[in-house]
Amino acid sequence: MRTHGYISRTSLWIARIWGSLILGFVLFMLLGHLFGPEKSLVGGLQDPRDLLTFLCFPIFSMLGLIIAYKYEGLGGLISCLALLLAMILNGVLDLKFLLLIFPPGFIYLIYWYFSKKDRLIARRMKLH
Repeated sequence: MRTHGYISRTSLWIARIWGSLILGFVLFMLLGHLFGPEKSLVGGLQDPRDLLTFLCFPIFSMLGLIIAYKYEGLGGLISCLALLLAMILNGVLDLKFLLLIFPPGFIYLIYWYFSKKDRLIARRMKLH
């Protein structure tokens, strides 16, 4: 049981560190794009599909990673669904995108599932 708790906490911290690195990088790129000398972001979002894709991937997926710091299940779900929806909207299933940006949300979901299961077991084991 002690090993299971160690693995659970380790997976949580891996997801937090990996998600923080992704958040920092995407925010850096987003700020560079917003304040850069090239075409503005608003001018590039004329197509409704581009706007939905922009809302899914950086906005909702990053919001999901931020929420996951407090609520692992909800944040992981938002992040994973937003990334999958962005890929479906573009019709592109990019493997390197999936392997680099998708895992923190998925690890948060796995951690949430197993921690919920552990809480239920601990609740059943209490003597009344």
